This record gives sequence, structure tokens and C-alpha cells, in this order.
Amino acid sequence: MKPNTRDTIIAAALDLFYSRGYTATGVLDITKAAGVPKGSFYHFFPSKEALAEATVIAYTKNNRIELLTDSSPSPLQRIHNHIDYLLDFAERDGYVRGCLFGNFSTEMPSQSDLVSRAVAAALDNWVKQLTLTIIAAKEAGEITTNSDPARLATHIVASIEGSLSQSKVSRSSAPLELTITTIFTDLLY
Repeated sequence: MKPNTRDTIIAAALDLFYSRGYTATGVLDITKAAGVPKGSFYHFFPSKEALAEATVIAYTKNNRIELLTDSSPSPLQRIHNHIDYLLDFAERDGYVRGCLFGNFSTEMPSQSDLVSRAVAAALDNWVKQLTLTIIAAKEAGEITTNSDPARLATHIVASIEGSLSQSKVSRSSAPLELTITTIFTDLLY
């Protein structure tokens, strides 16, 4: 099925925002990459800021949070599956773009409350889903940590975000792999 014009614009903007950043990407860059006239952009989005919010929503879907809620594997396996997906995604990308949430978290707070709220909501949802999965893993006896599940999930998400940034700078999997090892040997035991 051919994507509609709105989705084409979102996909082009997501790629550009993710690789260049919000400030370095203009509307003309986006419409050129999407292969649409500038008028099409403004037909779907009142501003570049509104489009950035839409890219956060699209990126959230790409982050595969649903792997945490899939009830067929065990809860601990769901966490492994989700984190393995994130590692594979970063690897396919050559560790050059980090995470859009992290990128926007450092770039957007001074520029856009709208986009900052969208990123915060996405991160909050990630923490919530991870918290629920950690609770399920504890109830299933897969992990025995006494740490508060919400605090643990918040720490894990922050650690993954930080290691993705470090991997982006070093163009290496080492920071991310170290974080993942720490998550599964020192936090979720």
C-alpha cells in the first residue's frame, strides 16, 4: 500500500530530525526529501513544531514498546526481546543517530514545549510499560530484586538513553552492551 502524503512527510522529517536535528532541518529540506510541494506540508501541519510532535509519535511506534506487553513470552524474556530490538536497531544504524527521544531531549526544551511534552509522554509510557513487565517478572519469580519496579524501570530507561548517546559519540556498541549487561546481571536478577 502506498503511503499517503502526510505519512510521507512524517517519514522524511523523522529521518532528517533523527540524523540532523530539529534546528538544522528546514521545511524546504523536509518537503524536498518527501518529494512534495511546500504547500502540502502546510496542508497537513501548521508548523515544523507540529510535525516534530508527529515524528515523536511515529518514532514511538518504531521503538517496539509492544514487545513488553506481548503476553506469549515470559516477562523477563519480553524485557530481553525489547532491549535486544533496541540494540539491533542501533547496530543497523551504525550507532550514529542515538535515540530521537534523547536527541530531542537535549535540543528541544528551550525551543518547544509541545515537542518536549510529546517526548516526556513517550518516555513516561516506556517507563510505565517496563514497570509493569518488571512487576510481572517479579510475580513470576523470574527476578528477585527488592528494588522498586518504577524506580528500576526509570533507571533502566535513563541508562539505555545515556548509553545510546555514548554509542552515538563513540560510534561503538560498547557503551550500550555494557549497559545491557549491567541491566541483566546487576539490576534484574
